[in-house]
Amino acid sequence: MPKSRSRLTIKKKSKKGRVALGREKNAPTAEEWAGMPQYYTFQVEDEDGMGHDFSVNDLARILPHKREVGDVIETHEYWVCKIVDVRARSDTDVWVSIEWFYSPQDAIELNKEFDPSHCGKYERLKSNHTDCVSSHCFDGLAPAKQYDETNLDQESIGGEEFYYRYTANISDKSIFPTPSASCVCDCLYNPSDVAPNSVMHLCPQPGCRKYYHRGCIASMSTKNPPERIHFLLTDPDTGASIQLPLIESASAEPAKKRRRASSHASVPNTTIPSPAAFRPLLAALPPVLVRAAAQPMVRGGVLGVAGNTAAVVAARRTVCAALRDGTFAEGWEKRMPEGWEQTMPEGWDAEDVLLVGGTAVGENGVKPEPGVKFELGVSVSAGGGKRKGAKGKRKTEADPMAVLQCPECGGPV
Repeated sequence: MPKSRSRLTIKKKSKKGRVALGREKNAPTAEEWAGMPQYYTFQVEDEDGMGHDFSVNDLARILPHKREVGDVIETHEYWVCKIVDVRARSDTDVWVSIEWFYSPQDAIELNKEFDPSHCGKYERLKSNHTDCVSSHCFDGLAPAKQYDETNLDQESIGGEEFYYRYTANISDKSIFPTPSASCVCDCLYNPSDVAPNSVMHLCPQPGCRKYYHRGCIASMSTKNPPERIHFLLTDPDTGASIQLPLIESASAEPAKKRRRASSHASVPNTTIPSPAAFRPLLAALPPVLVRAAAQPMVRGGVLGVAGNTAAVVAARRTVCAALRDGTFAEGWEKRMPEGWEQTMPEGWDAEDVLLVGGTAVGENGVKPEPGVKFELGVSVSAGGGKRKGAKGKRKTEADPMAVLQCPECGGPV
């Protein structure tokens, strides 16, 4: 835990240095602060004598009020701040200007209309509330990721990582953006709610693009929701159906790349094939990639705060590009976000067969026994029994891979 010795790295003086007064004992006054040397980095030592650096713009943990070094403190109980400025009277008397990240409970004191019940325990609100604290208060770094619920490329957020969705302004006591719900139940998304029915499915259509609780739309979905192959045949960014050069034969083996139109062709001959025409093309792509692209986009519960949206979108973009260009998606792994496999639901890659457009296709394009027919995403075990997602009794409460129907546009979610 922090001790008194601090190592300072000189920072060039700025003409626009901010003055912030703290309420701690011996905190510098505004006049004193203005005359103190300015630094970029300070260091504190833990109980084992190991030094830890803190620099301007770092996000850090601070010991909560009335808590002492050595107390057992859960990570989510720490206060979080952003380091704005570092100044010192001496090497052992260092003061830090910070901006606080409010806890959801603290935000109520700023804005009585804010409801913290939908916030996760690792959630904070970024604020412009400045303060000045001693370097001895710092416990460690606390990276906090911004969570943009509208961003399809949102990076994953671990179960014990700080994050923030809202910004609090202490001047007008506003919180932006205003928390809003998209589900038919009009309830806000609570990342800490691990109930299976609270997992949220995202409608990928640009004109809709809303999250719905599984429990709210499971009963509203038809008995025969749209097939998951439509996930693969629609551009995830524009919602447009994939258009391809005319396919010579839907049953042709995809051993070679489709030839591109010759350079002298003035107008490409294009069409929108039926889903069946894509079977041989999809079977030629890496099975893991196709499985990832065919997953519903979900968040919450065991899938994490941001869920698998970024991974699924990246996979769909790659599959769509491969279908349009007639390629095999070489190097597709480099286009996937880091750690993407950890954001997928359990069992997503354990399918024994790749299923496309209602027909089961083996990983090498070999069809299984005659008469075997499943929807995309349904798998068969070695013994022939159904596995997650198989036709039959719905398992929407326990199966994150279940495909539901958007209550607005009717598409698969």
